[in-house]
Amino acid sequence: MPKEVTTSKYPFAKRWTKELEEDGHVQISTFFLENYHQLDPYPLTHGEAMFVVHLMQHKWGTEAPYPGYKTIAKRMGVSDKTARRLAKSLEEKKYLIREIREAQTNKFHLKRLMDALVALKKRLPKKKKAPVSGNEDE
Repeated sequence: MPKEVTTSKYPFAKRWTKELEEDGHVQISTFFLENYHQLDPYPLTHGEAMFVVHLMQHKWGTEAPYPGYKTIAKRMGVSDKTARRLAKSLEEKKYLIREIREAQTNKFHLKRLMDALVALKKRLPKKKKAPVSGNEDE
């Protein structure tokens, strides 16, 4: 089945490179990237945030993603035990619910994390939209 071609003002190949495009990409909220460390009452660590990013690589709609720990661990460059520890920490912080399934990988429900991010967004002052120059750091 051919890939759906979409036109964009900011195509992936120009943001990254054409060579990397064929491996796909993950849609991540800018608000999440800029504020995961400000969540209340428990900020996320860098490792927990990367765990969420890797979960999002397997989230295609409203259904909970269900990658295996080995898959996430390999992609993060950590041990299976570390991946499990990150999931447990997110669960203890009440941002993740792991649905244990027999003879299948767990489902990772992220609704509580999304709710916490929305609540934080409502509490923070609205950001003024900066004009897009394309090279903010130069």
